[in-house]
Amino acid sequence: MILTPPPTGGQQILRHALSRRWRSIAAGTVAGLVVGVVAAFGVPSTHSATVSMTVTSPSPTPAPAVRASLSNTTDMVTEQGIAKSAAVLDAAAEKIGGGITAADLRANMEVSGDTNGTIVKIEYSAPTRDEAVTAADAIAEFYLQERTALVEQRADEMAADIDGQVSALEAELASLGTEEDEDGKTVKNPRADALTTQINKLKDQSAQLSPYHASAGLVVTAAGASTDTVEPSKARLVLIFTVVGVFAGLVLVLVRETRARSLASPTQLADLTALPVWSAEEGAPEPWLAPTRMLAMAIDRDHWVDLIVDASDPEARELHRVLSRSLAETRVPTPRLIDIYQPLASLLDEVRPSRHVLIAVRKGHDLANLHALLDELAIINREVNGMLYLSGQASAGSFTDPGPVVEAVEAHAASGDEADGASARYDRVSDKAIENTADKKGSSKKDSTNAKGLK
Repeated sequence: MILTPPPTGGQQILRHALSRRWRSIAAGTVAGLVVGVVAAFGVPSTHSATVSMTVTSPSPTPAPAVRASLSNTTDMVTEQGIAKSAAVLDAAAEKIGGGITAADLRANMEVSGDTNGTIVKIEYSAPTRDEAVTAADAIAEFYLQERTALVEQRADEMAADIDGQVSALEAELASLGTEEDEDGKTVKNPRADALTTQINKLKDQSAQLSPYHASAGLVVTAAGASTDTVEPSKARLVLIFTVVGVFAGLVLVLVRETRARSLASPTQLADLTALPVWSAEEGAPEPWLAPTRMLAMAIDRDHWVDLIVDASDPEARELHRVLSRSLAETRVPTPRLIDIYQPLASLLDEVRPSRHVLIAVRKGHDLANLHALLDELAIINREVNGMLYLSGQASAGSFTDPGPVVEAVEAHAASGDEADGASARYDRVSDKAIENTADKKGSSKKDSTNAKGLK
């Protein structure tokens, strides 16, 4: 493509950057995929088993307030404390054997449950499924035993308190004597009825504590019937590392784009300068003919155009020749060839006569120097009409002493014979098309000065 237009927006610049640096994204993706596969088969996996229990105690009658105080089935913090207590885990570790300790069990278990429900789940993770099932069942067994023991202990304490109250009331009832009415007849003591009613109520409460001497929970799903969850998931590991690799590739693209120091492609040049970039036509007898003709049509014929290029570049003179011919066809004066690597003061002095310039660079050109040049041209109000992207890689010699600068101005004679010669040199271009008005005026002034000196 001989013309690379400037970008139309940030999204296009981003697409160009991703297109240029796709190898970085691909490398990051492949690296992440490889690491994910290695991790999937190299990282030890664990199996889990879960025991689900209901902690609702059986009772033939609705639970009264006293019963709710014995078994708060919604207090999951309490249930977790019981399940992870030393009494439960020491007993479970002793049953499992094999050198496992209560600390090992506590580190690999999880207790969960809904605070609005009665289900408690104990999950245990181990290197094998059998180990996980054995440990989960053992912990659940002693958890229910400990929980039942705590409930029974509390029920016994409350029953003993009730029995004490009943005994005191019965003793008071027995101590009551008989009373006589106005007629001298023996009647029942009114206090005895109240004591009897209170004693019967306490005995009913004591009877309601009997169900708490049964198991305080029931296993609804044993560990062996639970789902075997394997962690980490191999597919998830591969996916995670692949996504991380893609992200790392994008970060690498950002770093390479922002830290790039040399020119890589015409698209990059257009994105960085926001200018049209012209490249040679591949396979054409004269690669620069079509690009320079299109460029010449876009340049105002009333303006002088300078060509800033590496004067030591072997392609510079050929480009200058073809560009001069194309500009001559549109009656634009021959461009001056200015060395891009000369001191900045000299370069600015050479572009002083013109307000329009073209800059030719090739792959590998230093971007910092290019940006500095563009900034200086903008400061002195010189318009860059476009960039020319030379084929091939910049040689090491291009960044050293460029040697003698190519002649800046093509000489044009004022006579018709010299104009005819210039016309023949530029392939049948008319004499008038290649006349350099500025050079003619300079020559006329010089002749006039010499004439005055002779006088």
